[in-house]
Amino acid sequence: MHLTAFLLPALLGASSGALAAENPHRRAAALKSRAPKRASKPAAPVKRALSEDSQFLNSNSQKFVVNGTGVPKVNFDLGESYAGRLPITSPNVTNATANELFFWFFPSANELASNEIVIWLNGGPGCSSMDGLFQENGPFQWQSGTFEPQPNPFAWTNLTNMVWIDQPIGTGLSLAAPGAPAQIKDETDVARDFAGFWKNFIDTFEMQGFDVYFTGESYAGQYIPYISSHFLDQNDTTYYNVKGIQINDPSIGPFEALSEAPAVAYLNHYNNVLNLNDSFVATINERAEACGYNTFMDLALTFPPAGKFPEPTSFATGNLTVDDCIVLEDIWLAALYVNPCFNFYHITDYCPFLWDELGFPSLGDGPNNYFNRTDVQKALNVNPHVDYAICGDNTLGLENSLPSSFTVLAGVVERTNNVLVGNGNLDYLILTNGTLATLNNMTWNGAQGFSSSPFTDKFFVPYNPTIGDAINETFFQSEIPTVSVGLVAGGGYFGTTHTERGLTFVTVDHAGHEIPQYVPGAGYRQLEFLLGRIDSLTEQGDFTTQSGNFTGTTPL
Repeated sequence: MHLTAFLLPALLGASSGALAAENPHRRAAALKSRAPKRASKPAAPVKRALSEDSQFLNSNSQKFVVNGTGVPKVNFDLGESYAGRLPITSPNVTNATANELFFWFFPSANELASNEIVIWLNGGPGCSSMDGLFQENGPFQWQSGTFEPQPNPFAWTNLTNMVWIDQPIGTGLSLAAPGAPAQIKDETDVARDFAGFWKNFIDTFEMQGFDVYFTGESYAGQYIPYISSHFLDQNDTTYYNVKGIQINDPSIGPFEALSEAPAVAYLNHYNNVLNLNDSFVATINERAEACGYNTFMDLALTFPPAGKFPEPTSFATGNLTVDDCIVLEDIWLAALYVNPCFNFYHITDYCPFLWDELGFPSLGDGPNNYFNRTDVQKALNVNPHVDYAICGDNTLGLENSLPSSFTVLAGVVERTNNVLVGNGNLDYLILTNGTLATLNNMTWNGAQGFSSSPFTDKFFVPYNPTIGDAINETFFQSEIPTVSVGLVAGGGYFGTTHTERGLTFVTVDHAGHEIPQYVPGAGYRQLEFLLGRIDSLTEQGDFTTQSGNFTGTTPL
C-alpha cells in the first residue's frame, strides 16, 4: 500500500467530509440560484427630442440637423443633435476661406444646462474628437471588441450641452486649405483659429452669454489652457465666457518631467503587471539614479515644495549620453518582449488586440473606416467628403509652444478658480507622478505647488444601480448576460483627490490614458464637480442625475 493512498483521505478529511475536494464549476452552478432571473438593464442616456420649439433650432442651425434615427449602424434614436462644419471668422491665421472646423453638438435635457456648454477636445496633436464621442463620453459607444454601438448611460449629455470638435484645421472631419496646417506655428495660432470658429458657433445656435467649459485629454493639456486663456483675454462674456477647464492625462510639461523621470519608480511599483526580469530592473534603476531622476522626483514630490526645481537632467551624474537617460522607451520595449500586446495607454491590456472600429487607442490599429464612410459623412452633413483618419496631419508646428504649465495654465486657474487635472494610474505615457511633479513646480494664486500631500483624500465614484445584476450575470457565466457590464462600470473609491487655490488634482485607479473610456463613472463624476453640481470629489452619495435617467446607489 502506498503511503499517499493512506494519507490522502486523512489529509482531506474524508471521514467527516469537511475538507472534501469539490469541483469549482459544480459549485458555481449550484450558486446560480442567487442570480436574478432577469437582470434590469442600465438606463439609456436621456435624449432630447427635436421639435419646432427646440432652443437651438433656428434658420441658421437648421442645415446642421442630424436625423437621430439615420446615423448608420446606430440602431436607436440619438435624439436632437447638430453636426457639420463652420468657417473660421476672418482674419484667421492662414486667411484661407476653405478652413472649417467640424462639430457634433448634442443639447441636453438637463434643466441645469440651460445656459452652459461643454467643449470636448481630443489630443494628438491632430487627433479627432470623434474618438472621445465614439468611445468615451458620447451618447452612444462603440467600444473595442463590441459588435455594434450601444447607448451610453454615462453620456455627459445627461449633465449638460456637449459639443465635440475636430481641431486644429485638417483634423478628422475638418477642412483645411492646401498647405494651411503648416502655417499654424504654435498654440497661439490654434487659439486664434478656434476663437474665430467659436464665435460662428455661438451665433449659429444663439448661445450668446453661455457659460463655457473646456474638457479634454492628452495633448489637449496644451490646446485647452492656451485656448481658454485666449478666450479670457478677449474680456467678452458674450462669446468667450470661460468658467472652468478639465484636462486628463495632460501634456502640460516637458516629457522628461511627465514621463521619463517617474518611469522607473512606476516600473518598480507595477512590475507585478509588467513582469520584467530582475537584471533589467536593476540596470534601469541604476540608470535612473545616474540620470538624476530619483533626485528630481524626491524634490518634485515634496509638499510644500522647497522652491523651484530645475529639469530632471540637471541632476545627472557621470558620463551619460542622451540615450542613457531615455529609460521609458527601453521599458516599453522590454514590456513588449513579455507581453507583445503591451499598451502603454493602459498597462493591463493583453493579447489578443480587440477589433476596433476606429483603431485607437488599441495598438492593433483598426481600419479607421466608420467616419470615412460616405453614408456616415452624409448623415453628419459633411460636404465635401474628406479622407478621415483618427489621428492625422503631422505638419502642425505646435511644438514651438512652451508647455502650458510654463505659460498660461496658472493664469487660467487664477481667472476661473475652477481647473481640474486628472490622471489615470494605469497610463504609462503621461504618468500620474509626472503630472503631479509638473503641477508642484507651477505657481498659482500666490504660492508654488501644493502645501500638503494630494494623496490623502479619497475620490469616490457612486455605484450604478444595475451593477449588482451585472455582477451576478458575469459571475455565473452560464448563459449570455442580458446586461452589458461595459455599460454599467464600477463604483467606490477610485483614487485620490486634492484641491488648493482653485486647482484640483485627482488620480483614477483602473484608468489608463482615457479616463472616461476605462472608468466612465469617474469621468462623469469629474464633470459634475467641474460644473458645480457637487462640492467635492470626496463627496459620497448618488450621482446628481439620480432622479432622472442615470443614477447611483448606496454601496452594495
